[in-house]
Amino acid sequence: MNYLKRKNTKGDKTYYYYDLGREKGQRPATGIFVYTKPKDAIQKQHNKQALALLELKKSQAIIEQQSIGTAFIPAHKFKENFLDYYEEYVNNNKRDGNRHLESSLKQFRLFLGSSIISPGNITENTCKAFRRFLLDKYTGETPADYYTRFKWVLTAATADGYFRINPTEKVTAKSNPSTRLKEHLEVPEYLELLNTPCTNEEVKDAFIFCCYTGLRWVAKSTGLN
Repeated sequence: MNYLKRKNTKGDKTYYYYDLGREKGQRPATGIFVYTKPKDAIQKQHNKQALALLELKKSQAIIEQQSIGTAFIPAHKFKENFLDYYEEYVNNNKRDGNRHLESSLKQFRLFLGSSIISPGNITENTCKAFRRFLLDKYTGETPADYYTRFKWVLTAATADGYFRINPTEKVTAKSNPSTRLKEHLEVPEYLELLNTPCTNEEVKDAFIFCCYTGLRWVAKSTGLN
């Protein structure tokens, strides 16, 4: 792995670039620079640390090249905090009009009660506990929607080498049907209401209209106490 050095227009800084070839895009910036003529101890210390970082990047790049075609994944390719990986996945895959993926991350953070978790601490039991957390908190399809997105993330992480076996493989998503039945009119009840005398025909007509359209009465706030 070679580097190219270029001074800026003022000549007071030297920037380093990767030398991957002569084609377009094969000389990306490393983001590292040193002071050409350091003026004080601070700039000298900067140069020392910058060159050390450059050597580290060089070592990592060499390991990446050597691991191509093998099952080995360099440790520096992994994020120590799995929430960072989760957030990156959300940012790369979220879609307008669908917040299930973003919400799944939010709920997983609430479930953990922490801002950090290592990949090694995400086990099958962790997944079961998170699913139970969602089922206890939400009804309907919401728990399944959030947990399904969680499974997407762990499936991607498994493909990226974070897990040898997907922790969610045996933990399926579950919905939580509500035990409370919504009130509704049966046909005989509806016909009985139609035949019931009403002193205000406008109210009766409005009721019938609502039955066929799904409109309902909603109290409008006036902002007055």
